[in-house]
Amino acid sequence: MSWLLGAGMGFLRGGPVGAIVGGTVQHFFSKKVLKKINRGFPGVIDQGIFVTCMVVVLTKTAMAKGTMFSSQVHVLHNFFKKNLHYELDELKFIDKAIAETRRLNPDIAPFVEQYKKASQNHYNFLLLALSYQIALTGDSLTKETQELINQLAENLGVSYQGHDRIRQKYSLGNTRNPYTILGLDYSAGPEDIKKAYRQKAGRYHPDRVAHLGDEEMEDAHIRFLEIQEAFEALEKTRKL
Repeated sequence: MSWLLGAGMGFLRGGPVGAIVGGTVQHFFSKKVLKKINRGFPGVIDQGIFVTCMVVVLTKTAMAKGTMFSSQVHVLHNFFKKNLHYELDELKFIDKAIAETRRLNPDIAPFVEQYKKASQNHYNFLLLALSYQIALTGDSLTKETQELINQLAENLGVSYQGHDRIRQKYSLGNTRNPYTILGLDYSAGPEDIKKAYRQKAGRYHPDRVAHLGDEEMEDAHIRFLEIQEAFEALEKTRKL
């Protein structure tokens, strides 16, 4: 697809904003591909940016392990063939976007923001679920990959509960987040949160562990700080 030589590659090299100002990606898309995207993903207002961002984010997810395996490329191809009925010549765009992402290794945050705008926040859960599918293909989750996916969920605005629902579909446990750190259900009310915080913080407060050895005191201090951070996060999001 010739648009890769224009706004598509400009999007990667010059940043999302510069590429959008420089020209609309739709101009470079064939009517055939536009119809496929509109039919498969209704509500998308900028099809070129939507597809580009999806490929960049999923490629970066695969790269968290150090490289992107052929099995992961196969998963990406299958997604576009199944959901958008992409043909061989159209999949060449996917391969070029993957290659360019691997070469430039850009930060994903700007691409996530443009993805949300292009999709009007309709397909945020989809991107997160696909990231897990890519990450789990042929291997288990690494710490680096999980950290990237956690950041992706935050950038997408997916709640802790929503994130864990996606993880359950892949037989994964809950994420380590403010609720799980404090031992709370997602339905916990303000008083439940405050009570759990007081109990947990009291257990690991420096005054309570002063009699322990240096190693135990250090572990308790780390837990205490983690508990404080968890409560502060819920204070902000839940407006306690």
